[in-house]
Amino acid sequence: MSIHPRNQAGAHTVEFAIVGAMFFVLLFAAIEFGRLMFVWNTLDEVSRKSARVAAVCPVNHSAIRRVGMFDAPGSSGPSPILPALNESDIRIDYLDASGTPVDPATQYMDIAYVRSEVSGVRHRLIIPFFVQEFELPSFITVLPRESLGVSPEGTACFGTTI
Repeated sequence: MSIHPRNQAGAHTVEFAIVGAMFFVLLFAAIEFGRLMFVWNTLDEVSRKSARVAAVCPVNHSAIRRVGMFDAPGSSGPSPILPALNESDIRIDYLDASGTPVDPATQYMDIAYVRSEVSGVRHRLIIPFFVQEFELPSFITVLPRESLGVSPEGTACFGTTI
């Protein structure tokens, strides 16, 4: 029994469609993994930078979160780097020596640490046929307090005076 080329017409097209679809799914998955790693590392850096700014700038300064998310102090809206990141996703806490949150307005001298937590950020996958959105874990950084905005020269963060 011989196979005529006429009976195999279109087989290559079907094979390419199956293999091509799998190839493109894997290609987009690799690209998406790289994008996810970028978002993950950026959120970790936002947590670190927010804690650092909060440790050296005045307590509860309005620009701490903006600068932490790589934006200008007076701006508004989502982060210029990660559109899914907003100021409301960044929480700054001031802690005493035991790690308990304190009210900076009444217990300023008890502040020993600054904690920054980035949470509630959602990431959307863009892999064909696997479109899904999920919430990323919290990113937390704790640093020892430093000047909290008090400097011997009489100036504080972002060009403001004390």
